[in-house]
Amino acid sequence: MEHLAQRSSLEQLKIPVVDLHSDLLSYLTHKPGRSPEDPLSRSSYSMMSQGGVVLQTLAIFSTTGTQSVAMGHAQVGAYLELLNRYPTLFCKPHYPLEPETVRIQIIAAFENASSFASRSEPLDDALRRLEEYCKLIGSIFYIGLTWDHENRFGGGNLTNVGLKEDGKRLLQWMSGKKIAIDLSHTSDRLAYDILDTIEGNGFDIPVIASHSNFRAICDYPRNLPDDIAKEIIRRKGLIGLNFFAPFVHKSDPSAIVRHLEYGLDLGGQNCLCFGADFFCDADHPNITEKYQRAEAYYSDLGNSSVYPHVLNLFTQKLKLNEEQLKKIASGNAFRLLNPYQNRLLGPG
Repeated sequence: MEHLAQRSSLEQLKIPVVDLHSDLLSYLTHKPGRSPEDPLSRSSYSMMSQGGVVLQTLAIFSTTGTQSVAMGHAQVGAYLELLNRYPTLFCKPHYPLEPETVRIQIIAAFENASSFASRSEPLDDALRRLEEYCKLIGSIFYIGLTWDHENRFGGGNLTNVGLKEDGKRLLQWMSGKKIAIDLSHTSDRLAYDILDTIEGNGFDIPVIASHSNFRAICDYPRNLPDDIAKEIIRRKGLIGLNFFAPFVHKSDPSAIVRHLEYGLDLGGQNCLCFGADFFCDADHPNITEKYQRAEAYYSDLGNSSVYPHVLNLFTQKLKLNEEQLKKIASGNAFRLLNPYQNRLLGPG
């Protein structure tokens, strides 16, 4: 009965949720005729609404290759279509940020800079393309230079490659634009180089890890080592807890609580939030082989409806109070995002 009372009390709070990473745009462009209401995406409108999501970051993502820019362009179009075709479901963020009653606010981000820059074109051309996207979309929340592998900007998390000259130029372009740099898919060396370059040049760039857990709890290259996590915290950035099973734990879904606890112990009470990383694993059958497991997500962490359950776990296991829960669910993300009101996005 005590468990039910705790759950009922938490649900009555109706805590608004901000999530830093969903691959809904990739899902919508993977095959024609898809809808934002498809449960296969794991982050359908209904799932997000049920989970209390008030603002969802939508990644513009492509692997690095000959089709990277075309894939990125298609996903920019998918973002705009969500706003234009489904105006009763989605809108651009309203600043200062506050929960909407029905519509979900959506903001775009680039998961891999290859999505707007081909391998060999002049960087100035790629930056002009990015400028045009900013005009179409409004503010970009963040840019990640790489994905798993190496590209013209630096090395992904499966490499030991650092920051390249084009990466330095892109950081210079980002400075002062209130676009965060995302370290979730960098190699450790690239992350160190990015931090050193920002520091050494006095660049004004927020630093985040949009969808990463802690390597001390689950030892995988996509998770953050302590020194990088501490630097994000020191710079008052954000760390989004990732629900993808291989980055949570080999066998225990409740390890998501240990990731949060570890982040709090590092001093991240003002930086921790959600970056669940929901994507359609059915579109990527190689995932099972890549990570040597049968399931991409644990059922308790399987789609955008689960945030009340996860917040309830945090309450039960860590005895967090309502104020602490609200900071993790949305308050910390609001704190970083609200300065974006200086770059008005236009009507939603």
